[in-house]
Amino acid sequence: MNRSTHTVDRLASQAKNAPSLTVLQRCDRFVARTMNWLYDHLRSVPRYTSLVFCDQLENRGEFPLIEARSRDPEHFSRRLWRCIAGTKHFPTDVRWLHRSHPRLLHSHFGYVAIDDVGLRDFLRVPWLISFYGSDVYESGLKKDWSDKYARVFASADLVLALGPHMASQLQALGCPKQKIAVHPLGVDLESLPTRPRVLEPGTPLRILFAGTFREKKGVEYVIRGAAKARKHGVPLHVTLVGDALSKPGDLQTRESIFREIHRLGMADAVTHHSFMEYQQLVQTALASHVFVAPSVTSANGDAEGTPFVLQQMMATGMPAIATVHSDIPYVFGEHKHLLLPERDANAIARRLEQYATEPDRLLDDGAALRERIRSAFDVRLCSARLAQLYDKLV
Repeated sequence: MNRSTHTVDRLASQAKNAPSLTVLQRCDRFVARTMNWLYDHLRSVPRYTSLVFCDQLENRGEFPLIEARSRDPEHFSRRLWRCIAGTKHFPTDVRWLHRSHPRLLHSHFGYVAIDDVGLRDFLRVPWLISFYGSDVYESGLKKDWSDKYARVFASADLVLALGPHMASQLQALGCPKQKIAVHPLGVDLESLPTRPRVLEPGTPLRILFAGTFREKKGVEYVIRGAAKARKHGVPLHVTLVGDALSKPGDLQTRESIFREIHRLGMADAVTHHSFMEYQQLVQTALASHVFVAPSVTSANGDAEGTPFVLQQMMATGMPAIATVHSDIPYVFGEHKHLLLPERDANAIARRLEQYATEPDRLLDDGAALRERIRSAFDVRLCSARLAQLYDKLV
């Protein structure tokens, strides 16, 4: 038994007989198709019971194990209440909050936290805020958000960053250094199957991308890199799982992706699926050889935090092609030498060619990246550390 396993088991043992306290978890959508990571993280926190208070409930059939309540701000009765009572909390919410008696408030995403200042004042409990990506790198650059974030940082007791790069950016935005802690997301390794990626002779290299069609995801570079490798004689097939959402620029990015597919003559080598259920994505991943996540910094400054699907794919034993971007080097740890520069389709093509001509590298890199996730990002370990942060505030 190695050190990380000892640590997980020790923390679990400490938590076993401890009384449970309630944490009110605030987010906008629960569980959004691209946010299953939040569900895994919250349901694993020892000694604490998570109650989710969200704006919209989604996909509850897939993620039923956490109690969640929607405040649906666009419902007619709630819009009418705001017209009458202004910022006062909705009566049924007040009764539910009193019955729940939360000991902590944990807001997820900076833009949610901005609206939670009044809730924190109402509850009069310690307040944590987790930042995840665009709420730092895009919203944080907007001048009209600086005053909003200043109020949030002044009221919060603890601000959580996914990695050291994000922590430094939060400090640059005005958050006091002593309020910032690095807290990564964990992967539920027990629920994820693993499989060595074996490239059989005569079999095309199966490449997978999964994520929102958004500029910072760099999807075009998956297509360009694959097209270059194919031109150099690598038989391959690309599966794209994802689509545009409602954020400005998403539809243009989607159109750009499919233009590149047709411009480069890749239509016969690309299969596209829109967002799929989590277990279907896992099965698709197990049938693929390599995951490509070529994250880039967008023109408006938006960037990734730590792409959680990248961590999940690494956990299945699949080698991953990713970039030196935001806190991805923190996720890769001692394997960060495997990372490529942003916007470098040639580097992606060379890596794909290496995997095609040296298939043992698929096994070696996949095993190394899985071990990195197991030792540093097991959800039980990360959730136990979150409970320790909660303990300090309670």
